[in-house]
Amino acid sequence: MNASHASQDPRQPLWEQAQAALTAADWPRLEQAVTLLLELAPGHPELLDLLGHALLMQGKAAQGCVVLQKALLAGNRSFWTPHKLGDAHWALQCPEAALEAYEQALAWGSDSPLTSRNLLETLHAGSELQAIARLERFAAAIPPPWDWQDPEPWLRGACAAALRVQGPALAVWLLRHGCPDPAVRSLVWHNTLYRLDFDATLDLLADSAEELEQLLGERLGRLLEPG
Repeated sequence: MNASHASQDPRQPLWEQAQAALTAADWPRLEQAVTLLLELAPGHPELLDLLGHALLMQGKAAQGCVVLQKALLAGNRSFWTPHKLGDAHWALQCPEAALEAYEQALAWGSDSPLTSRNLLETLHAGSELQAIARLERFAAAIPPPWDWQDPEPWLRGACAAALRVQGPALAVWLLRHGCPDPAVRSLVWHNTLYRLDFDATLDLLADSAEELEQLLGERLGRLLEPG
């Protein structure tokens, strides 16, 4: 339902309420308005997607999951629908279904870093190695060199995931492939320092463009000098 249709339709007041609620992130109000719209337009795929979003944002994952599945069956083909379905499955602790949904969102052309981020986080929760393997598949599809000044959505998602999961494995992979993100670099060298791997820490700090990290590297180097 677009604005031109709404202007010619008796459902316009409800649609305007829904738009205002969405803008204000007023999820209960959005749920109410879209539910009434669906009574007038049963099975409308975009409205079902919007209702699923409203439910999910209120923590109603089970209801949202059902409605988002209905949106797909009704013909919705926005990548956001399977993406949100993945979020609902993850909230319901169904990682396999979540992974399938996120992969569908990517297959439908998701250009949001959130899709790859959530996919990698879900994989990592089950197996660090599976998450790394998925990164390798991303890399095989779009081989390096990559533009780190304006990275692809999957790379931005991977950086975000690396900072959210437990352990440095994703960050190490990104660093090995040239990631200059200071937060990702910091995660890796903090880990090597925690493990008292001073040689690795010094190597990372020596390559840093961050002034504070360079100073830390110099100080650590002086502390480790013999005598």
